[in-house]
Amino acid sequence: MNEQYRMEYYQPEETMSFDQKHTILYTFQYENAFAQIVTSMGGNVAGGSVMTTEFDCGLTVPVEHELTKKHVEFYDKEDEGQPYREVGNVIFYYPGGETIRLDLEDCSNYLVGIQIIGYTP
Repeated sequence: MNEQYRMEYYQPEETMSFDQKHTILYTFQYENAFAQIVTSMGGNVAGGSVMTTEFDCGLTVPVEHELTKKHVEFYDKEDEGQPYREVGNVIFYYPGGETIRLDLEDCSNYLVGIQIIGYTP
């Protein structure tokens, strides 16, 4: 487990409410290239119900997150200036530094990990 993204405590049943927020890390692998995206989900959900695996309806991510800046090309320019924007392409990095860009809709085929990395009751 990546210690940078490890939670100290998780037990949402105690405080489940519509105001809670989960932060989720998606990890993708294509050949030996990797990409990671962080997003969040609010509402009265927990565990597996937080972890979406189909991206055909889009995925909105925080613009200023370090992983967004490295691994995301946005869907369109209409939302520029917004704190969250919709993912268009995902940028995968090979060990030598080369990149490949894949449309988000294709990325569910290359999803290798989903992790809840943050929780606010």
